[in-house]
Amino acid sequence: MFRQLDYQDRVLTTLDDYLDFLKGKKTQADKIAALAIQNPDLGLTIPDFAKEAWEALKVDGKLPASRAAIPFSPRMDGCNRPVPNTVLKVPTGGGKTWLAVSAVSKIMSRYLDRNAGFILWIVPNEAIYTQTLKHLKDREHPYRQALDRAAAGRVRIMEKSDRLDARDVETHLCIMILMLQSSNRENQDTLKMFQDRGDVHGFFPPEGEQQAHKAALDHIPNLSAYFADTPWPMIKESLGNALRTIRPVVVMDEGHRAVSDLAFATLYGFNPCFVLELTATPQDVQPRGGRNPREGRYANVLVEVTGRELDREGMIKMPLNLDPRQGNDWKATLNAAVAKITDLDKEAKKLQADTGRYIRPIMLIQVERTGADQRESGHIHADDVKEWLLTAGFDEAAIAIKTAEQNDLNQPENLDLLAPTNRVRAIITKQALQEGWDCPFAYVLCALAANSNLNAMTQLVGRILRQPGAIKTDIAALDECHVITHRADTATVVEAIKDGLEKDGLGDFVLQVSQGDSPMGGKVARNIDRRPAFASTEIYLPKVMIADSGDARELDYETDILSCIDWRGFDPTTIAARIPENAQAAESQLQRIKLGDDGDELLVGETVSENSETLTFQPAHAVRMISDIVPNPFVGREIVGSLLAALTSRGFDDAKLGRLASLIVEELRKGLDSERAVRAEALFKEEVTAGRIQFRLRLDGRNWRMPFAMETTEPENARQLLSRSGGALEKSLFTPVYENELNGDERDVAVYLDGEQALSWWHRNVARSQYGIQGWKKAKIYPDFIFAVQGEGEAKRIRVLETKGDQLDNLDTAYKRNVLAFLSENFAWDESTPAGELELIQNDGVAVECTLILMSEWKSKLPSYL
Repeated sequence: MFRQLDYQDRVLTTLDDYLDFLKGKKTQADKIAALAIQNPDLGLTIPDFAKEAWEALKVDGKLPASRAAIPFSPRMDGCNRPVPNTVLKVPTGGGKTWLAVSAVSKIMSRYLDRNAGFILWIVPNEAIYTQTLKHLKDREHPYRQALDRAAAGRVRIMEKSDRLDARDVETHLCIMILMLQSSNRENQDTLKMFQDRGDVHGFFPPEGEQQAHKAALDHIPNLSAYFADTPWPMIKESLGNALRTIRPVVVMDEGHRAVSDLAFATLYGFNPCFVLELTATPQDVQPRGGRNPREGRYANVLVEVTGRELDREGMIKMPLNLDPRQGNDWKATLNAAVAKITDLDKEAKKLQADTGRYIRPIMLIQVERTGADQRESGHIHADDVKEWLLTAGFDEAAIAIKTAEQNDLNQPENLDLLAPTNRVRAIITKQALQEGWDCPFAYVLCALAANSNLNAMTQLVGRILRQPGAIKTDIAALDECHVITHRADTATVVEAIKDGLEKDGLGDFVLQVSQGDSPMGGKVARNIDRRPAFASTEIYLPKVMIADSGDARELDYETDILSCIDWRGFDPTTIAARIPENAQAAESQLQRIKLGDDGDELLVGETVSENSETLTFQPAHAVRMISDIVPNPFVGREIVGSLLAALTSRGFDDAKLGRLASLIVEELRKGLDSERAVRAEALFKEEVTAGRIQFRLRLDGRNWRMPFAMETTEPENARQLLSRSGGALEKSLFTPVYENELNGDERDVAVYLDGEQALSWWHRNVARSQYGIQGWKKAKIYPDFIFAVQGEGEAKRIRVLETKGDQLDNLDTAYKRNVLAFLSENFAWDESTPAGELELIQNDGVAVECTLILMSEWKSKLPSYL
């Protein structure tokens, strides 16, 4: 089953907030526009609702802090109307397509109040085009299933050559996949988009109705037409004109590629009603003076996902290990890569034997020459590498060449590299895997051409980062990746790898690049031991456990919280009361122009929401839409039935229910989600009080055990964190502590703790690999610091401390504060000791206390906890 990750939840929650602000500002702007039309003498200025929504979101503290100094950059369509634009900054491998699909569903339902319309999905190259088209057409794929849920199964996936009819746009969610090259410059493809074609129907007046054509041009001035400047124009029935009339939602994959003036003008010339960009590296276009001045155009980044968030969810292989080989023999470098992939294959076979999980490690080999290039020129040729691999024991089926001239990956047996029946272990390329290629089994990049084609190597680095199944194996060798280079300057390669990580949106990982046997040294992964005074001290912290039939196991959020919420008898009356009777769509997705009944008057701007088809509310669809919140379909159907009954009692007839179906379902989800949070908290606290959920130091040994060594990539001569007096730290559990491993605020807290007499020791907790606390929400809480306090005449207390910046003092902070305080109040020692198991000494009644403080208040509040 497809799982939505914590950072993806955060992205979509922020998008929800933005869409709510946007819808409100759009409604206000529409009212002002209507008043301006009725009273032109008032001179009313219609506000830019997109800008106002962004500023409101900024005031609310929901935009990335790293972009605080970047101003909002307005976007206008080809008719000079404001266009909401937002950028999701997501690293390579972060599931951009899933986020795009989920975002489209929210934009349609939450902002546009409809589940039919048109999505123009723009991709940067043929590989991503083919992959996206395949996934969206596959009804069994999670992407397509999410779209089907959003549109009640009425989804059409299209290419630009497909027939386009206005009736399809009225009744279906139409998604057209388009390559960037088709829309970012004046080439033959672009010109074809605005040529008459015989399969674009229902968007324009019939041929010969010159007044209707003239009115359509007056309403949408950027339509392409014959005789446009004459009293008798005729609009071209082209795909480009249809898009300008439809006002599509645009999804821009790799949005940083559409920043040129021409690409920008072409994209917004389609008159979109919303533009969603997804990219790992947003691009800001700086102002330009001179003969052709240009205002600055900045990326409107709504949310940033970091590489560490991906790593925490098991999405990528880290750390990345660099082995720069300086010898003259490329075969020796290739032999080192073969040895590494062979070792990884052994680990993968052990993993499969122990768990049944299948991984087949693959190495990518970058060469200097391919195809018809001369093999005798002294350069490393793909055919030379293949011949050597065959002599090294590889068979033909295990080797694939992927170049401009030859593509073995297109062979039927190689279409699915993840299949157990596939035999590919080595892929030879020059630079043909730079974009759009995804195989999480790729573990090793052997860059034989790094010295001559460093740019290609930089881009190939991203192809080995994805973790198989997006789940860590807990085997270090299979959770890391490797770059082995031939005759390339080490410092240059390190910078190139860092550059590659940054281009993939993983810039926060540049310090995790570790080098192998490099004569120039560098950052090497190594262990730091405990301080001698605590070298053999056993330190345990309690986990949140659930007692199940006399046994205990770690609490599982999905199994033990969500699935246990009892929705029977839930009354949705309050939800029904929030749904307004006069709700209107936030934006028309399609506008039609037709003659009035007298055959003379033109009716311009009729919206699809008032189309002739009678829409009906589908209870089964509503039940599916809430199935992630209410898993039992029978209970879900009861809730939907009660909601419909409450709306019917308010006077909603079948026509109104059908017209507002999207809004009704969205409000139902919002109400249930809010109620779920309340019920999950109540269930969690009730189970803790009853003793079924426990936060205890257990005598059976099932606790979290503090490690005796910590890994660091800081060199031994790196700058260490110093105490208040300027000397070495004295109470850190692990020593030394390097400055670069803590941010500025954390350094201040660490130095303060180190100087306190009451402390026995303190430790900076590393979120992904160390101590976490499960509450009544999905994401675990990872405390920033753990320290032991020994006051005079008091029992020792171990305290876990979660610190937050002031800008994060929001609902999430309140939740964490609540969880930590509640669990501290309910901490206990377990009194039972199963026979034959290791006993823990109670150590004079050690207590564990948890708290959360804001960075601005730690100086005043932290002393009270010591």
